[in-house]
Amino acid sequence: MKKYEVLKNIPEKNLDNKGTTSLKWKKDVIDFFTGKNIDKCLEMGTHKGHSTRILSELFKEIYTIEYQPHLIDMAKELCKDCNNIHYICGDAYNDNTYLNLPNTFNVIVIDCVHTKEHVLADIQRALNYFNEETGLYIVFDDYGHPGNTTQVKEAVDIAVNDGLKIEKYIGEEPGFTFTRNDGSSTTLIHREGIILSYGV
Repeated sequence: MKKYEVLKNIPEKNLDNKGTTSLKWKKDVIDFFTGKNIDKCLEMGTHKGHSTRILSELFKEIYTIEYQPHLIDMAKELCKDCNNIHYICGDAYNDNTYLNLPNTFNVIVIDCVHTKEHVLADIQRALNYFNEETGLYIVFDDYGHPGNTTQVKEAVDIAVNDGLKIEKYIGEEPGFTFTRNDGSSTTLIHREGIILSYGV
């Protein structure tokens, strides 16, 4: 498979898919993880499965959590040719959602509730799946989103101060504007996403 062929049917964030990541974010994730021979990935926040589809090409086994059943259905349709994705319909902040997951993961993608408190809880949960042999990568979307209601950067910065390592900033640059079909727009104040690591 050519490196970015998986992106050919994936929509850009600029259109009417505001809940997805940009194609630049996806390309940067592909570039970073290609060749790392990583087994298991947990995605917290499936949405329509656009990022899930890319993750399925990079890792041997994907577990993805989504609260809304109709979004799970959309993701399953988009990823119907993938046989390595396990879909979990449940609340990412309820311990019962995680009962049947593996004990460790190599990568965790966090794109769930974007308040500081929720992201800090996501990071703490991610660290519970730390793999002592390989370490853990944690990938974030909306690191550079503006506004008081989106506080991913503040939570990530706390995690970095507490010892997590910045591996790479990913996605669109600060100042990039996502314009949607309804005329609304969002301009990034920092990079769109970031990859952290622990024990790698």
